[in-house]
Amino acid sequence: MKILIVEHDEQQREQMARALEADGHDLLYACCCSDALKKFAKAEPDLVLMDIALADGDGYQCTQRIRALGGERFAPVILSTSIDDHMSLKRFLDCGAADFIDEPSDALVLRAKISGHAQTHALYRHLEGMREKFHQEVKFAKHMFDAVLGRSPAAMPGLQQWMITAGHFCGDMMIHEETPDGRLNIMLGDFTGHGLAAAVGALPASDAFFAMSRKGLPLGEIAEEINNKLHRLLPTGHFCAATLVSLDVSGRQLEAWIGGQPPLLLIDNAHQVAAQLISAHYPLGVVGGKRFDAATHSVSLAEFSHLLLYSDGLLEARNADGEMFGTARLEKAMSGRARKSGLMQGIKSRLVAFLDGLEPHDDVSVLSVELPPVA
Repeated sequence: MKILIVEHDEQQREQMARALEADGHDLLYACCCSDALKKFAKAEPDLVLMDIALADGDGYQCTQRIRALGGERFAPVILSTSIDDHMSLKRFLDCGAADFIDEPSDALVLRAKISGHAQTHALYRHLEGMREKFHQEVKFAKHMFDAVLGRSPAAMPGLQQWMITAGHFCGDMMIHEETPDGRLNIMLGDFTGHGLAAAVGALPASDAFFAMSRKGLPLGEIAEEINNKLHRLLPTGHFCAATLVSLDVSGRQLEAWIGGQPPLLLIDNAHQVAAQLISAHYPLGVVGGKRFDAATHSVSLAEFSHLLLYSDGLLEARNADGEMFGTARLEKAMSGRARKSGLMQGIKSRLVAFLDGLEPHDDVSVLSVELPPVA
């Protein structure tokens, strides 16, 4: 290890050097705090041996300054002092030192202390390497997920979506695609849990959704194909609560399949919930074969101005007092200011204020479609 010895007593410094050089450590020396700070910043030692009596201050203060200078870098400080009363113990704890050794230092005790910290240092470096490898793998995987789930058309008139991710990967997915006959297909899925374990199901589900939507296949068949894939691929206990929609904007007709998701809300011109379509099926991936129900529900949209889809993470988001956002707050968010700022902005503003800086414990996804006025 690279060790910085901060010691004003030359004889003590030489004794430490003889004890540590035999073990092959790379040693640096400083006799005062200002010199120690310069060498710490330039050489980035792995460990610091600190005397408490320095020419320009005491070792406790210098330790605090070194800890602040090092930031999150792992470089423990060992104080060369006796901790024999409550006051010295408090100063030791307050300054951020990792260990101490009695003065005058015994060579065997010093070597044993350093050996123990060397093992900790090796373990820390190993964990740092693993963390860096993990971050690289996460970055690569996230790039793939974003590429796959970002294949929806870049802009669709009237469609807005918003998502808050509770982790590196999102267990929710919001995708949409145009069909050959001009309909808009939408899927909002919420996989079990969150993070990578939840997100992996998005790949086969999105592949089936995009491919079948581009062929103009019926919505029920799309739901059935996604279900069969997930039922075959996902482990027991993992599934995808989902809302699939096929929207004919010009004809103001809606076809929907909902399994395990919150209701699809139909909003009138006053930004009130005028009707809702509730879940009538198991989530995707729960049952397979003939047990799966692919029946869809159709409704006329002549009386409505917006569609609203959302995952349960929206209603279940909790504030610092443990209160859930809930249905009443959602309905209030859609009225009032939403009439001026827009439906989606009203919901976003209300939820952000409700959380007040907290992150939600689950992914939150919201998708709205503004329908053109009836001619």
